[in-house]
Amino acid sequence: MRYAKFERLVLLVMGLAVAAMAVGMAVQKTDAVEVLGHCLMMAVVVAGLYGGRRGAVLSFLLCLALYSACRLAWRGDFQGGVLAQLIGAKFLVYGIMAFLCHNIRVQFRYFFVKMEEQDLVDDETQVGNARFLRREIEQRVLEHERYGKPFSLVFFSFDPALLSRTRGRGASLLRDVTVNVLKNDTRAVDELARVGDRLVVLLPNVGPEGARACAARLQDKIQGILRGREEEGPAAARTSTFSYPEDREAVEDILAELGENP
Repeated sequence: MRYAKFERLVLLVMGLAVAAMAVGMAVQKTDAVEVLGHCLMMAVVVAGLYGGRRGAVLSFLLCLALYSACRLAWRGDFQGGVLAQLIGAKFLVYGIMAFLCHNIRVQFRYFFVKMEEQDLVDDETQVGNARFLRREIEQRVLEHERYGKPFSLVFFSFDPALLSRTRGRGASLLRDVTVNVLKNDTRAVDELARVGDRLVVLLPNVGPEGARACAARLQDKIQGILRGREEEGPAAARTSTFSYPEDREAVEDILAELGENP
């Protein structure tokens, strides 16, 4: 989850909670000024999340001043001691919310940035991203140097125009291929990744012949999905295989490319 999504989630949850409580107060015919004071909490939340320290302090002061002015102007049946308690309660609530929301932005923003830097999963397909694939290839190269274990890579490249059309219809081709083909028809030890408009299968302990056989089998199933979408064509999905150490230079080029586009 990105930090912006987390902020929106906080706002949504807080907004629903405040709205539900405000409706409950209105149904119970609670004093209108108290309903207003309750709703002002959202102003404090928004300013605390997006306005920095100055926004949090200003929203706290302005909301407290507005509530206090309204409460003193429309006392209702409340006496002086009760009015002081109500204003004091809002002082605490607004102050706590301003402090918490400001600190959410300060502390959690960098926490999410750190998570994003270490993120190894592609959001759309829920398989490994370029950073993940680079790490896996580097590990397999080390294993080959130590133990002589081969590995292969199978790339499935898709027409960018085709991918754009399918996303416009609300149905991601990359996600469909990943879920219905790659995850179902590969071994548990195989690794899956998405790099740009390409899906990748890393095959440990598989040489060139095994990689070509796997690529042909998966390509047939991918073509079946394309036929179902009426998108079949020679340029719609292309397959390429690389094996290590046979294609050492090509694999090194792939690592360089992944390093430039993490």
